[in-house]
Amino acid sequence: MKHSFITGLLLLCSYCLFAQQEALIKGKIISSGTKREIAEVTVNIPELNLQAITDGSGDFVFSNVPFGNYHLIATTGFIHTDTIPLTVNEAIVDVETIEVSIDDAATSMESQQLPTIALEESAISSDDDGVSDQNISGALTASRDPFLAASSYTFGPLRYQLRGYKRDQMEVYLNGIMMNDVESGYASWNQWGGLNDIFRNQSVTFGLEPGEAGFGGLIGSSEIDATAASQRQQTRISYSASNRTYSNRVMVTHSTGMMRNGWAFSASASKRWSDDGYVPGTYYNAYSYYLGVSKQLNDKSSIHLTTFGAPTSRGKAAPVTKEAIALAGDNYYNPNWGMQDGEVRNSKVNNSFQPTTILSYQYKPNMKTSLNAAFAFQTGYNGNTSLDWYNNPDPRPDYYRYLPSYFLNDPNGPNYEQAEATREYLTADPNRMQIDWNRIYQNNMMNQRTVNGVTGRRSLVILGEDRDDVNRYSFTTNLLKNINEHITIRTGVAGMLQMTESYRKVDDLLGGDYFVNLNQFAERTYVGNVQFNQNDLNNPNSIVKVGDKYSYDYKSQFYKAYWWGQSSFVFNKVDMFLTAKVGTEGFMRDGQFKNGLFPTKSFGSSETFNFLTYAVKGGLTYKIDGRNYLYANGGVMTNAPSFDNTFISPRTRNDAISEPKTEMIKTVEAGYLLHSPNLTGRLSGFVTDMTGLTDIKRFYHDDYQTFVNYVMRNVDMRNLGGELALQAKISPSFSATAVATWMQAFYTNEPDVSIYRDDDTSSKVGTSKVYIKNYYVAAGPQSAYTLGLNYKSPKYWYANVNFNYMDRNYIDINPSRRTAEAVGLLADGVEKSAILAQEKLPGIFTMDVFAGISIKVNKYIHAASKNSFIYINAGVNNILNNQSINGGFEQLRFDYSTQDANRYPNKYFYGYGINYFLNISYKF
Repeated sequence: MKHSFITGLLLLCSYCLFAQQEALIKGKIISSGTKREIAEVTVNIPELNLQAITDGSGDFVFSNVPFGNYHLIATTGFIHTDTIPLTVNEAIVDVETIEVSIDDAATSMESQQLPTIALEESAISSDDDGVSDQNISGALTASRDPFLAASSYTFGPLRYQLRGYKRDQMEVYLNGIMMNDVESGYASWNQWGGLNDIFRNQSVTFGLEPGEAGFGGLIGSSEIDATAASQRQQTRISYSASNRTYSNRVMVTHSTGMMRNGWAFSASASKRWSDDGYVPGTYYNAYSYYLGVSKQLNDKSSIHLTTFGAPTSRGKAAPVTKEAIALAGDNYYNPNWGMQDGEVRNSKVNNSFQPTTILSYQYKPNMKTSLNAAFAFQTGYNGNTSLDWYNNPDPRPDYYRYLPSYFLNDPNGPNYEQAEATREYLTADPNRMQIDWNRIYQNNMMNQRTVNGVTGRRSLVILGEDRDDVNRYSFTTNLLKNINEHITIRTGVAGMLQMTESYRKVDDLLGGDYFVNLNQFAERTYVGNVQFNQNDLNNPNSIVKVGDKYSYDYKSQFYKAYWWGQSSFVFNKVDMFLTAKVGTEGFMRDGQFKNGLFPTKSFGSSETFNFLTYAVKGGLTYKIDGRNYLYANGGVMTNAPSFDNTFISPRTRNDAISEPKTEMIKTVEAGYLLHSPNLTGRLSGFVTDMTGLTDIKRFYHDDYQTFVNYVMRNVDMRNLGGELALQAKISPSFSATAVATWMQAFYTNEPDVSIYRDDDTSSKVGTSKVYIKNYYVAAGPQSAYTLGLNYKSPKYWYANVNFNYMDRNYIDINPSRRTAEAVGLLADGVEKSAILAQEKLPGIFTMDVFAGISIKVNKYIHAASKNSFIYINAGVNNILNNQSINGGFEQLRFDYSTQDANRYPNKYFYGYGINYFLNISYKF
């Protein structure tokens, strides 16, 4: 008995001793061809049923691995499966770098959805064409995370905004250079549109996850490697057909890969075009180019030169009222165009071209240290055309005074006969709901006048272009240092200098000889005053012709510089990180016109506004075992106010809000991660408070009969919600994906508002309250769900079907309707509710189908090279043709005298009905 007890005790102790023999396994996955890290590769230890996913640096980690002999298996949809023997006999096992070869036949499966078309525009406004938020998640398409993929491909076309954040909360880095515009904060993906073959090498971080090139935003960051050295050796020719914004795309790419002499070259070109897009009148014409050269100087350093651009011209759509849609009989009615000489002509055209050149240097003295430095120069323009008129009726066909409702909402009583006559007139001929170009030309050609010594046809209506000419210089340097097996440090500095000239220029005189640079709104307010009506006192009554500047002209200068640092800690049971950033940024205005209303405030330089910003975030991941993880991250950040939210009316003067201050952001997120061979998932929640924001809205005020600047200060908002993503592998070929998100984005206080009139020379204005607390922020659907069924054949073809539902989509509110002045002494009831209520759009159900195949040409044509493949991908979105409203806003105009909310009804965007994309590529 005694011996049995001792024997059992020894066995127990030996078991305990053995149980303590657990190790941490780590390594890195890179491509054998490009030597670049590969993210989101699944690494398995099948004997223990453990799984890990590589991060943006290609790194993976296993914790609590018992001593023994095992196998590591690296696999994903686009690489050959690699199996590596693994011996675990010490506390930390570093398998170092594992090279994997790309499976050419499977590369078409990298993206099992349709390519997105990211067209950057302003946020929802009266000038928004509805395309801007059809897809704003271009950066997320690189991620294979099912939630991020759904946010981009599935929810994105319906104006979904990830966690309700704006686009400036996504940082985009290209070869180490931050591509976010210093002025707007947005990264314009259309600057490299059409270059899909080159810009597919992306690493995406989500939320507060630590990044590689910088601090990151609330949405996260996208890091793109577009160097020639990172491109795979190939020649690819592709053609795409679609019925979305463009109808056709051709693209040719050739890359040498890194050659034995240490050089790599890559080039790509494409053209995208359409005479008419999904929305009538929205033509598209774009070219794209890319050139890259890399030189491996020695085994430790390399240098890279990259240049690209995408000159683009496209006709824009417009938000419209339900009344206009009913009169036109088309959900996609677009008032921006009309017929001219038998051809469609759009009055609102976006023209952009901002070519970029980046010179970057990489130095890796050893496996634990790397230094990257880059310098970039970007120049070019972005312009938007629209009609201008002087002492002439409004030429826009959907102007509210031309519609039947104008007579029904007459303050003196409804005029039913005139309303019906107007309806019959407009519906009798569809062209009457479009711009009458012929009439504009005739009126201009008949208006013979002499002004300022010039005799000729004075244009009453012209086409003008709001133009931004941009020059930007950027520099960055980042250092990566692996201190030991537990600690990694990243640090860097960056600086940006941007000069922009903003002005309006004459694009087309529309049959006239000249236009006069005068302010007709000032003439209406100050009748007979020959100074106040001048847009530029330095050139009074100036005659302008095609290409000349008029209305406004100012230059702005921006600078931004910051340091950031990050420490990451990896241990057996816990991973941690801490990231910090400190910076300074500022801007100033330099007026080029001396405005007659503000002669002492418009011409010359303003003061320079400088802001000190900081940000810190950190997180902890607890590894329950090799499959289950808990994490929590938090951060505090400050953002400088934007140029447009600091200067009250930058087009007319240097006046700014008093004591502008930085905005404060506090955010937390937490969740559970599951990584098992047949089921992966993520359950997460987040809360973000943004306080002290300034929001300036500019619009025509009916009571003041002029344009005003509606300045809201101390605006507070909260975004909170939860996310669930599950991906189940039902069989080797069949899988299912389920994604759900529910959030709330809403105002949490009653901010102060001041109204500044553009035709009022007074510097004193009153301040009042806007009662918008608990109103929703327009952030697209705040509930979204999708179920996807996916089949991947071992013979390299796939088919997917998605079932999607989105709801709780609220239109953007007009704050002035939530004021004491708007509701006055109205008693509770229908009229007051019509003013105050925020419209919720109907829920939307859609269904998408995708399919694709990879064909190895050599299998059928033996003369072809072994690396020749044909890829065919096709998809149909919204196959049920659900033509529902996917966004909208309350007009900022409001009739205070009648308190009639229907006098200026809401305007809406309709999502695309059934639409398709087909792509055929040949790679050799």
